[in-house]
Amino acid sequence: MNFQLRRKKLLEKINEGTIILFSGREIHFSADEAYPFAVNRNFYYLTGIKQKDTYLFLNKQKEKLFILPNDEKLARWVGYNLFVNEAKDVSMCDDVETFENEDFLKEIAQQEKVIYLDFEETSFLGGVNQAKRIQEELLSFNKNLTFKNIHDEILSLRAVKDEDEIKALRYSIEITKKSLEAVMSNITKLKTEKECQALFEERIASLANAKTSFPTIAASGMNATTLHYSTNNQEFKYEDMILMDLGASVNLYNADITRTYPHLGKYSSLQKQIYEIVLNCNKKIIEMIKPGLTILDLQNETKRLLADGLLKAKIIENNDELSEYYFHNISHHLGLDTHDPMNRTIPLVPGNVITVEPGLYIRKLGIGVRIEDDVLVTETGSDNLSKDIIKEVKDIETFIEEHK
Repeated sequence: MNFQLRRKKLLEKINEGTIILFSGREIHFSADEAYPFAVNRNFYYLTGIKQKDTYLFLNKQKEKLFILPNDEKLARWVGYNLFVNEAKDVSMCDDVETFENEDFLKEIAQQEKVIYLDFEETSFLGGVNQAKRIQEELLSFNKNLTFKNIHDEILSLRAVKDEDEIKALRYSIEITKKSLEAVMSNITKLKTEKECQALFEERIASLANAKTSFPTIAASGMNATTLHYSTNNQEFKYEDMILMDLGASVNLYNADITRTYPHLGKYSSLQKQIYEIVLNCNKKIIEMIKPGLTILDLQNETKRLLADGLLKAKIIENNDELSEYYFHNISHHLGLDTHDPMNRTIPLVPGNVITVEPGLYIRKLGIGVRIEDDVLVTETGSDNLSKDIIKEVKDIETFIEEHK
């Protein structure tokens, strides 16, 4: 991935000043244990570096990385950080230096008038606090500094995936496909939700040392009517369907796929009727996608399609009842975050990657169905990146039968 080109594009969005970005700090959940470190995604997007306590300084004249030095004794316990030459190779930044303290913040504060920081608006741990911490330190050296937020400018770049990113997403989706096929191959033999989850997660790890994009949802029967069900501990009942919302994350790029399978290998007539309403909507929305439309446009058409299907099936009597059975959005952007934080009111452009995930959740029938694909917006329409993950009723039933 061309991180140098990404930094160049970011610099084109400012006129003066220095951008300072930080990779993040380790967060402890007890006196002696920390959460697994998760790098700030905007920092990673511009550097390719995943390790903690790393700074990027960027202005029209130069770019520089500050990384932690290696401690030989500590390395015997936790391994090595990147060495300078490795950081140069990964980031495509020629100027990399180790640091023992943060004196460089004082130097930049005394030299600059304008500083750009990434003031993430969400309140997750380690996000906003780090930008504010850096701001406070800089102000302690120079109270006349002007601060600006570079967050939206980075997101505008991240919204349009380059070829390397599309390739990375395709790979994560392919790993997800193969792992879902392992679940389908065994679906009639598995007895619990957690077995479906365990098989999927074992397979993505063995195929690609992949992590999950988010906590796996394996929801059977009535549980599938809860949008973000996560307990995954129920035994299957006789004719249950299993809704699986999941994804493999490889090198931080996330797949986000949902499929709904019949535990016995065949959908009942009622299950099939509702499934086909959702499937029709999924396919129609994918066909509809093109530059210039917004996710709101897709949502409005989704509601119309689902309402029409439920009216024909005599499950609802008027459109107002739809909100009882469909209550989420049709789509979100996808990439380094499962929900890339993009503005859904902005028209789509080529290079956007979004999900298409209609669903129906009918508690009175004990049926929940969602079908989700990952779709690239192209110059003329769309390319379903997950089209090879089967979703037609006939294809699913045939696959399960052939692998019993």
